[in-house]
Amino acid sequence: MTISGETMGERLTPSTREILRQILEVQPALHGAGSLSADALSAIAAHVSARPIRNSAETGCGATTLLLSHLSQRHTVFALDIGNSVSRVRGSAMLRPGVVTFVEGPSQLTLPQHRFAEKLQLALIDGPHAYPFPDLEYYSLYPHLETGALLILDDIQIRSIHNLFEFLRSDSMFRLEEVVRTTAFFTRTEAPTFDPTGDGWQQQRYNARTLTRHDWRSKLKSVLPGSTMRRIESFRHRATHDDSGCSVEIRSPHRGDRISGRGVVAGTARLAGDAHLWVLVHRKDVNGWWPQGEGEIAVANSQWSVEVQYGDPQDAGFDFEIAAVAVSRPVHEQWLEWVRTVRATGLYPPTQLPGPAALLAAAYRTVGKGSLASE
Repeated sequence: MTISGETMGERLTPSTREILRQILEVQPALHGAGSLSADALSAIAAHVSARPIRNSAETGCGATTLLLSHLSQRHTVFALDIGNSVSRVRGSAMLRPGVVTFVEGPSQLTLPQHRFAEKLQLALIDGPHAYPFPDLEYYSLYPHLETGALLILDDIQIRSIHNLFEFLRSDSMFRLEEVVRTTAFFTRTEAPTFDPTGDGWQQQRYNARTLTRHDWRSKLKSVLPGSTMRRIESFRHRATHDDSGCSVEIRSPHRGDRISGRGVVAGTARLAGDAHLWVLVHRKDVNGWWPQGEGEIAVANSQWSVEVQYGDPQDAGFDFEIAAVAVSRPVHEQWLEWVRTVRATGLYPPTQLPGPAALLAAAYRTVGKGSLASE
C-alpha cells in the first residue's frame, strides 16, 4: 500500500486536514532539533485513516505528538525535554487533552522498563539517533506491535538508522509501504514475532547471506572438495608460517595410485622445537580421520615411513586421503590420549584435524583403493 500525492490528500477528512494545517503552522516552534517533513506528517495522517489506532507510542516529541493525540485513543511518548520540546508540546493548544502520556527521560532507559498493557497499532521511532539506540528502541517496541500495525522510522538518511531500515526492509515481520522524504512506513505482517529472548539469526532474511569478504573460506568449502581446500590452506600456511622451521613431504604413494587394504606411506620431514609428526588417513567422503602407526611417527635423517590401513574391505572402490602433519605438543597430547583410549576400549572413533593455524607443517595425498575383486 503506497500512499502519496493526490491519494494522500483524498484519504484525509476535512477535520484531519484542518488539524494538520494548524499543526504545521506551529511546528517550527516545537523542536529545535528538527521535525518530520510536512509530507511525512501528511503521510502519517493518511496511513492512520486506513486503520483505527487504539494504542500508539513514539520516541521523541514534537509535531507528531500533537498529530497522534488526535489520531490515537491512547498515545505514549518517550522523550527528553531537549530545548523544552516536551514542555512546548504539553502547553500547545493543539494537544488533545487526556490522550497523551509523557514518559520523560532517556528512552534508552525508560522504554525498556515500560510495560505496555495492550498491543500497539502504531509506533514511531524518532528518539536518539546514535548507534545502537535506534536498535534498542526497536527491540523494546516490536514485540508489542499487532498484525497490521504501522511502524514509522524517521531520519533513515543517518547511517545508524539506515542500518535498521535495511533490516526492516528485508525482515518477514514487516512490509515496506513507502518512503516519504527521509521517513519510512512499514506494516506489521502476519509473520510470527521473532523471539526477543532467543537467537535464531539464520531465520532472519537479513542474515541469509553472510559477508563474503569475511566468510570466503566457508563459501569456498561449499563448492570445492575438502582436499582442495586443505591444499589451499597448506600453501597459505607455508607462505605465512615458514618461520616454524618445520616441513613435511609425502614421497609415496604417488597421487592417484591404486592401493590395497594396507600399504606403506613414506616421506621426508624437518621438525623444529617441540614438533611431532603424525600420519592420519580417512575415506574422502567421511568426516573424520584415523591416526596411523599407533602414535607419533619417528623421523631419522629427515626420513620417515609408516604402514597404514585404508579402512575396511567394504571401503574398496573409494578414494582415501593421507595427511602427514607436524603438530605442537597440545595436539600431540590429544592424539596420544586417543591412542590410549583405542587400546583400552578396542573402539576406533574418528578424530579431527586441527585448523591450519595449529599445524606447523602439512602434506596431503589422495589415492584410490582398489575394488574387492582386485584385492
